[in-house]
Amino acid sequence: MEQRRVILFLTLSFLVLMVSGYLSPPPRQPDKQVPAENADQAEAQQQADDEGAPAVVEAEAPVGAIPNAEQDAEPAVEVPLEYVSLGSVDEESPYRLLATLSNRGAGLERVELANPRYRDLHDRGGYLGHLELTTDAAGGLLAQAVGAGTPAAAAGLEPGDRIVAASGKKEAPSLNEPAEFKAFLAREKPGATVTLSVVRGDAAPIDLEVSLTRHPLDLIRPEAENVLMRADKLPADFDDQPSLLFTLEQLGTAKIAKEAEEIAGLQLREGNWEILDRKPDSVTFRKRLPRQNVEVLKHYRLEAVPEDQRSDPDYPAYHLTLDLEIRNLGQAALDVAYRLDGPNGLPMEGWWYANKIGRTWSGVGIRDVVARYEGSDPVQYGPTGIAAGEVEPVLGQPLAFMGVDAQYFSAVLLPQKPTLDTPWIAESRTILIGHEPKARGVEGRFSNVTCRLISETTNLAAGAVLKHSYTVFTGPKRPELLAKYHASESQFYSLSDLLYYGWFGPVAKIMLWILHTFYGIVGNYGISIILLTVLVRSCLFPISRKQALSMARMQELRPEMDKIKEKYKSDMQKQSQATQELYRKHKINPMAGCLPMFIQLPILLGLYRALMVDVELRQAPLLSESIRWCSNLAAPDMLWDWTSVMPNFVTSGVGMLSPGPYLNILPLITCGLFILQQKMFMPEPANEQAAMQQKIMKYMMIFMGFMFFKVASGLCIYFIASSLWGIGERKLVPPATANTGIASGPEPTSPSSSRSSSERNGHPKHKRKRSGKKKR
Repeated sequence: MEQRRVILFLTLSFLVLMVSGYLSPPPRQPDKQVPAENADQAEAQQQADDEGAPAVVEAEAPVGAIPNAEQDAEPAVEVPLEYVSLGSVDEESPYRLLATLSNRGAGLERVELANPRYRDLHDRGGYLGHLELTTDAAGGLLAQAVGAGTPAAAAGLEPGDRIVAASGKKEAPSLNEPAEFKAFLAREKPGATVTLSVVRGDAAPIDLEVSLTRHPLDLIRPEAENVLMRADKLPADFDDQPSLLFTLEQLGTAKIAKEAEEIAGLQLREGNWEILDRKPDSVTFRKRLPRQNVEVLKHYRLEAVPEDQRSDPDYPAYHLTLDLEIRNLGQAALDVAYRLDGPNGLPMEGWWYANKIGRTWSGVGIRDVVARYEGSDPVQYGPTGIAAGEVEPVLGQPLAFMGVDAQYFSAVLLPQKPTLDTPWIAESRTILIGHEPKARGVEGRFSNVTCRLISETTNLAAGAVLKHSYTVFTGPKRPELLAKYHASESQFYSLSDLLYYGWFGPVAKIMLWILHTFYGIVGNYGISIILLTVLVRSCLFPISRKQALSMARMQELRPEMDKIKEKYKSDMQKQSQATQELYRKHKINPMAGCLPMFIQLPILLGLYRALMVDVELRQAPLLSESIRWCSNLAAPDMLWDWTSVMPNFVTSGVGMLSPGPYLNILPLITCGLFILQQKMFMPEPANEQAAMQQKIMKYMMIFMGFMFFKVASGLCIYFIASSLWGIGERKLVPPATANTGIASGPEPTSPSSSRSSSERNGHPKHKRKRSGKKKR
């Protein structure tokens, strides 16, 4: 009976863990195909400033007549590729992130978080800084960007420097390709010092000593880095696009053709923009379209943290402000509309073990598109459905926010409209960036997806300017932080919607509150999980003790139960009735042993959901971050990287039956403890059938351990602590004796009572023989 309960508990736990994410009630969906209504013409134009700046046309301006515009291609303008860095990765700076942009499409290339709590979980080599290296014709590698707060900046490296040699524990063999320099850094560890030989201009080479650090988390990165995390090389048709690319959907009579990315000749997405000005926290890009008499500007501004707020981890400074301007420089009005792509290239950390919680019946991926519209619940679109073209665009529904959601971080666009129902966005879509995966293949869940916003068409008068502003949130999913980002002064539509725990949300939040409370005392989430286990098992101790005593009493009744089975082996109904009568006579509830399991099940699922959602448990080590093993309680423990000795189907991590690239020891310990409990507390089998059942259950436990191989190490710690507690608890229960099992029943366990029981069960001949002996 004990092993059946253990297997029942494990099976239910596994099934609920696997299925609960797909059984969440679907949220209210936004209305599809709602025609966009044109607002009345508002007071569109403002007074020009003293310098004669054009007036501003607000988003509610109606669509006007479409004058003829020239369709000739824009003459080529030679603008070299340049990179701009905003902010810093120095945790002591007033910035929470370092953003790297390029003038190629005026796009966002990379966002690195400054908080040391958010480090890269995959790359544990030395970090110098992302220099956007390229091979230089004069030899060596040209550094095109040097971000503030990076080890490279601290050592004095500058954009335009050529790295011609590098040495650390070993000297770099050559520096002909950026990949060679990256491989050199990967061999160096955080804390190591490397020497770079640098040529600046025409001067002689100088040596710079750089102290490497741990890699910060790149919340937005070139997608090529995510692909190479899982594969040896990039696909032949690979397309790596920056985030926040912008172009005109309509310009005069010209519109983007179907399946095209841009109106012919504009080159707003792929061309290089001019950089008008740059500061440590802002930059403005400009693109002139002289044939169309239009000028477009993209202005980025990074939020800084005031001096007196730097100790607040939830101060809302995890964002860029993106201002878009479209200027009509001609003498006639123009109808204009634009399209703005959202962020892409979010990290795929945990691609081989992570499981996100879905809001709908369909599956979700490592990165999903999330959105919320006025009057609707948050919606979540999985990458597989997006790649298959199954997600319909939403037309005319006022948009609160839309972006890409990863497990612990998000990158989201919030239109800064005067009111939530102001009609800025005519259409919002989900798009796939890069090659299309195989239909309904496993690769679909790794697809790089994002959103695309298409504005209402605006009649832009001569000399007027259309201005729209967006907040681009790029940060961790901390509840207090997300609540401070909301749409158009409507706190009801905040980014708190990004946190979703599924059916067991209330239990998960209670578990998190307890864990955070314990962490505030002991300063270690691993110990906090053990304390949570002790708290739960202590509360369940009276029930568990009654369960153990009930089991002991049931063992004493085993002979009687075997007699019932033998007597009614051909009549299962009478066998069941007789067994239940035996239980009632001795006041035993056979289902009482399941109660602690069912009480623990919501707690187990709540902890599982907490580990999947709470960013504080990500990167929380059991012992220390300096060692790989168990350095992240929200992930498997990763004792040993066995990719060099195991075949690809084992290390790929794709599917339930592929363990992944690491040997995990905690699931094996968990499985071993379950088997030990079975050996210690299961009685010897009374017959061949019972022996076969125990053998099958032993194999079932091994199989369950295999299925739990990629479960978070924090959850394994809970199982291990709970099993050890259970072993100690059973040791405290007095062993069963001849009188322990039925002493509390209406009849004692004695030879006479056994004979009486036999007589009542229909053995009159034996009764007569014993009576005859008495008479003699």
